[in-house]
Amino acid sequence: MLEVIEQDNLIANAEKIGNYLINELKSLPKIKEVRGRGLMIGIDLPEELSHVRKNLLAKHKIFTGEAKPNVIRLLPSLALTQEHADQFLSALKQELA
Repeated sequence: MLEVIEQDNLIANAEKIGNYLINELKSLPKIKEVRGRGLMIGIDLPEELSHVRKNLLAKHKIFTGEAKPNVIRLLPSLALTQEHADQFLSALKQELA
């Protein structure tokens, strides 16, 4: 398992895509706070937007974790691609609009 992680540069990918996601999320106006490291990311939303997580699953088929009703938790595969990150960001932007 460790060989696959090293061979496919999954740690470096998690850092690169995680930094991209964090920076993009921080630029969205309705998000209160973004915290995390690599691809383990928490997104704090105002309480009136607690429905966003359910909509991401129901409408966009994007599964996320939940820390509190208004906190979305991301913990995707270390092999997450830029394309997948962009799909998530696009769906999140639609739900925040």
